[in-house]
Amino acid sequence: MKRFLIFICYIFLTIIVYPENKDFSRWSFSPEVGINRFDGDAVQQLTDPFVRTDINLTYGLSLEYAINPIWGLSLDYLNIPFNGIYTSPLDTFKTKLSNVNLSVTINFTRLIFPNTNSKFYISGSFGLGLAYYNFDVKTVPNTTALSPPYGNAGSIPVAMTFEYNVSKSFSLGFRARYITFTKDNLEGVKAYQGVTNDRIAMGSLFLTYKLNAKNKDHLRNLKMNDFSPDEGLQLAKLNNEKIRKLDADLHKLDKKVDNQSKRIDSIAKILSNDGPDSDGDGVPDVRDMEPNTPPNTAVDFWGRAYKQNPISNGNYTTTNNNNNTNNTICDDVPSVYFDFDRIDLDDNALIAISKIAKKMKDEPSLFVEVRGYCDYIGRNPYNETLSKRRAERVKTELVKIWKIPANHIIANGKGKILEPRIRYKPNRRCDFFFGTP
Repeated sequence: MKRFLIFICYIFLTIIVYPENKDFSRWSFSPEVGINRFDGDAVQQLTDPFVRTDINLTYGLSLEYAINPIWGLSLDYLNIPFNGIYTSPLDTFKTKLSNVNLSVTINFTRLIFPNTNSKFYISGSFGLGLAYYNFDVKTVPNTTALSPPYGNAGSIPVAMTFEYNVSKSFSLGFRARYITFTKDNLEGVKAYQGVTNDRIAMGSLFLTYKLNAKNKDHLRNLKMNDFSPDEGLQLAKLNNEKIRKLDADLHKLDKKVDNQSKRIDSIAKILSNDGPDSDGDGVPDVRDMEPNTPPNTAVDFWGRAYKQNPISNGNYTTTNNNNNTNNTICDDVPSVYFDFDRIDLDDNALIAISKIAKKMKDEPSLFVEVRGYCDYIGRNPYNETLSKRRAERVKTELVKIWKIPANHIIANGKGKILEPRIRYKPNRRCDFFFGTP
């Protein structure tokens, strides 16, 4: 008996520590009182429909945990005294029995009508338990009492409940039980032992109190729709939350894109050759740091003047007067030179371009302006087009052969150089101006 009670307590402690849903209350307890009748080895005349035993008062207490509005678990304690006779008033027995059961409960009304508003419910339960009993037997010579005068038995209870909800917290009801025991000697007499297992039928009135039902919805009062809302609505709610989150993320992304767009626009203005050029040096005013350079002055990417130095061997370099290393023509990178009225690249030109490519690969953040020039000979429109074609030819070589990003190269045609007014190879060239935004 003690082991069984420890086992029952262990199961209920496991249930208790199960986290309660924050939206519902689940516990209820029910004291009950009623009558019972023993169905076992006792006198039953041919004309009697039932075994002749007395009707006795019984009482008990049930503690229930609702899993959902339909299913639950119940722990029941019952005190069940009973008595009867065998063959004569002198051949009698009196038994006092205590029974503990763990049962599964089911609300049939809620099972069949999940969303009914009725306050009347029909429920059922079935389970397993353990009983302890002791007896007092008065016998005639034909019967023999058992020894010792007590024992244990297993039990299988089945119950049907009729219940009416008076309020959120209370309900009244009637419960009919029929308990089958695993023994045939609850009356304590050997004479009839082994015929069939003993049983007890009982009926009781009970009052149920639902814990915390005023503060939370108790599961015994809920419709199934209230317990498990429509999955479509749940999904819609979940989707709405996701949409709100995505909208917030998109709003943040829009701000980042706006900031990047402003930055890209400012870089695009700097890199572009469009826009007014007040001093005619080929650098638009938006990035021209020296907007008043004299005509035909070689300038860097930012419009700053360079001092030009023809070299006796035919190579041509320029140096930056401001010694700004971020925007300069490098001394180790010669210009690219062309034959008269041509855009073809010779071996020397290809070597120069390879140096440009190496420098840009070594420093990926660099931008380069390829600035093309022509001799004084010829008309201005023709020379402007020719100088542009020379710059584009060099850019094409850097992009296709050396895989330099095209958006890091600006091809700019400057037309003809005014001095000297003859065919002069140093004037038929492309210079390279490096810079970082």
